[in-house]
Amino acid sequence: MAQHEESLWWYRGLRGIVLELVARFAPPQSFTLLDAGCGTGGMLAHLARRFPAAQMHGLDYAERACTLARERSSADIRCGSVDKMPYGDASFDVIVSLDVLDADDVDPRRALAEFRRCLRPGGLLVLNLAAYQWLLSWHDRAVGQSRRYSLAGISGELAAAGFARRYGGYWNTLLFPFMVLHRKVWPAGDRTASTVEAFPAPANALFAALVGIERRWIAAGGRLPFGGSVLCVAGKE
Repeated sequence: MAQHEESLWWYRGLRGIVLELVARFAPPQSFTLLDAGCGTGGMLAHLARRFPAAQMHGLDYAERACTLARERSSADIRCGSVDKMPYGDASFDVIVSLDVLDADDVDPRRALAEFRRCLRPGGLLVLNLAAYQWLLSWHDRAVGQSRRYSLAGISGELAAAGFARRYGGYWNTLLFPFMVLHRKVWPAGDRTASTVEAFPAPANALFAALVGIERRWIAAGGRLPFGGSVLCVAGKE
């Protein structure tokens, strides 16, 4: 992740979309933000640049990821689980959690309860998750996840946890047919490894441009009806 998240089209696309959603829905004043499952800190570094007045925090279960995140960002980084977060009640205005609830070592209901506990009244939760359980494949096994979500499914879980959905949609739509073919119809290569790897520069540039079209559509208020990932923005009721 640390090697590829700055340049790989998928990370660049997700980053751009999340930055747009935080800009649209976050409080207009300075706010306190937690990246819950921050990995090696790439998202935090870009959030800090986009919102310089915000106070940035990161949480990750892996010690090595926390070390790298501290090197790559000025955020306050802690090691711990999203199932039992090491923060007090009502600590944050915004929590961003990207591809965390679908991990096998996470209890989604406990994590959502923790997100709600740690958010201030009216606080904002931004989620990105792998889409469609039927798309589960060798890639998911390689990255340690056996859950994928539909928009309806995660919306129901958010409502049960006390959140009100403010935005819901998908992304990675234009490339979705190729994703299905690669994952389910004609899988190729090492089926025990994830697809987080360097792409040939022309392909990486093309894929980034296609996801860039989706980012601009979402930034303009549009929603995409299907895709490889599902996005939700929810408020604490």
